[in-house]
Amino acid sequence: MTETLSTENGRTVLRMRRELRHPVEKVWRAITEPGQLAGWFPAAVEFDLRLDGPVTFTFETDPGAPVDVQTSGVIRAYEPPKLLEYTWGVEVLRWELDPSPDGCTLQLTATYDDRPGSASFSGGWTLCFDALDRVLGGSVPERDYAVLHEHFVKVYGLDEGVVTDDGGVRFERQLVKPKEAVWQLLTGAERAAAGSAPPAGFVAKGIDPGPVLDLEEPVRLSYGWSGGEVTWTLRDGNGGARLVLTQTGPAAGYLNTWHDLIETLAAELLP
Repeated sequence: MTETLSTENGRTVLRMRRELRHPVEKVWRAITEPGQLAGWFPAAVEFDLRLDGPVTFTFETDPGAPVDVQTSGVIRAYEPPKLLEYTWGVEVLRWELDPSPDGCTLQLTATYDDRPGSASFSGGWTLCFDALDRVLGGSVPERDYAVLHEHFVKVYGLDEGVVTDDGGVRFERQLVKPKEAVWQLLTGAERAAAGSAPPAGFVAKGIDPGPVLDLEEPVRLSYGWSGGEVTWTLRDGNGGARLVLTQTGPAAGYLNTWHDLIETLAAELLP
């Protein structure tokens, strides 16, 4: 399996390649026939297999449960049995098959806007590829999504923060547990309260924090420091909480200490 992440025309492009020990025609059926897609694709899919044909994706909370989410798309390229490209909401998925001596090479090119979510997408698609191989008759060991996610965070450099134009710092980091679990880990045995000092988990080394200014558990906590404000925000993301941390004021010198704190937090969330 090989993966690359790039930015093209202002959008994020993820490419994933996998060598399969199965002929092109067999794999083509597995990526186009609803009955086979059900064994590995993350949603139920209905295709009208033709250029400009509609596509419908349906998620269910549990087998037999009412539809939870449904989105649509359209087929943009269709050249059986080697190329299928379609939209999924604002995302574009392009599947390409090339014969190889041992079977074929399958490449997925996904184009989207949420770069900080790329580790989640890569980990999820890796598990989908594993399941596809099993549908085709292969034998692939089970892998842990959270471990895959953290691997791709490091590979793509998604753990790095940035210095903003006004000299502050900003991190946006996808995590592998829900925001409630992240909040509990950040607060520990302490209790967050407006007007009181923030729990130690919210404070990077070297910062003398002021009292909590704004608090909404388990979504937001902000406090002052000598140069401005620190704000932690947690929202639901793909596969867990999405953390956005900002520090206003002359904060560039704290970039590395925030990185270390956030990565320690991420490691503690792993199984």
